[in-house]
Amino acid sequence: MNDLSTLIIQFALAGAVLTGLTVWAKKHKNIFWTFLQHFCGVWFIFSGLVKAVDPIGTAYKMEDYFEAFEQTFEGLNNVFANLAPLFPWLAKYSTGFSITMIVLEIVLGVMLIIGYRRQLTAWLFFLLVVFFTLLTGFTFLTGYVPTEANFFDFAKWGPYLKTQMRVTDCGCFGDFIKLDPKISFFKDCGLMIPALLFLLFFRKMHQLWTPRVREYATFGSVVLFLVMCLQNTYWDLPMVDFRPFKIGADVKQRKAQEEEARGNVEVLGWILENTKTGEKMTFMEPEPGKITYYKQYTKDAGWKVLDQIKNDPFLKIDGKNVPFPSTKVSDFAIEDPQNGEVTEDLLNEEGYSLMIIAYHFEGAEQTETIVVQDTTWATDTIRVNKDSITLQTRVANITPKSIERKVFNPTPAYAEVFKNKVNPLAEAAMQAKWKVYAINTYQDAEKAADLKQKVGATYPFYKGDDKLLKTIIRANPGIVVWKNGVVLGMYHHRHIPSAEALLGKFK
Repeated sequence: MNDLSTLIIQFALAGAVLTGLTVWAKKHKNIFWTFLQHFCGVWFIFSGLVKAVDPIGTAYKMEDYFEAFEQTFEGLNNVFANLAPLFPWLAKYSTGFSITMIVLEIVLGVMLIIGYRRQLTAWLFFLLVVFFTLLTGFTFLTGYVPTEANFFDFAKWGPYLKTQMRVTDCGCFGDFIKLDPKISFFKDCGLMIPALLFLLFFRKMHQLWTPRVREYATFGSVVLFLVMCLQNTYWDLPMVDFRPFKIGADVKQRKAQEEEARGNVEVLGWILENTKTGEKMTFMEPEPGKITYYKQYTKDAGWKVLDQIKNDPFLKIDGKNVPFPSTKVSDFAIEDPQNGEVTEDLLNEEGYSLMIIAYHFEGAEQTETIVVQDTTWATDTIRVNKDSITLQTRVANITPKSIERKVFNPTPAYAEVFKNKVNPLAEAAMQAKWKVYAINTYQDAEKAADLKQKVGATYPFYKGDDKLLKTIIRANPGIVVWKNGVVLGMYHHRHIPSAEALLGKFK
């Protein structure tokens, strides 16, 4: 089972094994300090590796933080409000920041284990733990901040509500495991203890091998894990997929199960506020699903509901309530611009489907001047007889007129991917009676017709939520093969197979 307590036990066991080897090699100074180095080193290496297989996922999480920080600083009435424009700029480079942080985290784990430059390692470890603690602290503490309030309006803080959090989880272990924000925060607070110990007593840390070997090991790990991150970001899809849309996932079944699980959710209690006194309190219902709070806390007395307290989604399996959390599959919703939602049609499509995802159109809008013929019409009155007349229109004048309109032009490289890789595959799939369609974001919906015309696409373009599309595949554009609501294959635009190879594999 993937939970934090299990991981900590496994880190401790790995640290104990490494400690035993270090003691056997007589490289230790103190068994406790040696174990602490190995324990924290293994922790950071594992935490970094599960993110290194999918750095784009971490980049998206950083974008969530940058957006939340922008909104927070915008709401200030002091000099710090000037920091707000910094965060959209940082968001543009979120992938670079993600790779840098991941490589630093893994390499720090290596540095701890081998004892590379102990004082430098101690400082870097301390600063990174402080950084993580601030992020997880912000994530958790925003649960006390009402949606309409600013984080720094401490007087407005109230009861903890998970629905108020500006970022839903910290992404500490990527998509491998989703930790509750409160647990993440206390986890990092706990890591502050060894961080401070290393900082104060770095001379007690052990060192393996010679200084030159430690140099080679450290810089070699930088190169190795940097290449790994680049491979899983720019060059190909993640080598390990923890997302709910991974190959083999039955999205149709999962979506139905999550809907059933949410239907089992009951109201357990209420977060109430008195508008007259400002008092806030929690009322738990004597029986789940019942609504009785209003008998004791009436509207006339000034009480209103701030939020509900509910149990987690679950399925009844063999007579037991088994927790069944919602994933991004619950948000799987696709629209046809002309015919509305087509989600169920796509999931129930029999046979193979080729989904082309483009979660960001690369290019720019430009103003284009076109010449149209401006026609002036005249109306003549014609007498038919002495009792009736008829009106007849005629062209009085035709003059050319220039008008301006905005058009989207994809970058040459982005257009070439569609023309030379995506379109030939799509045409072959359509000839083989596959259902073929592209999906763009709601933000790019108005640009879709221009892109379709520019790249010569003959398949329809649907639209969906950008976070959903980014979750399905980490490529732009990317190809996903479906059959009966099950994901069978995924391809990065750098590695799109030939029509013969794809149709030969799925037949």
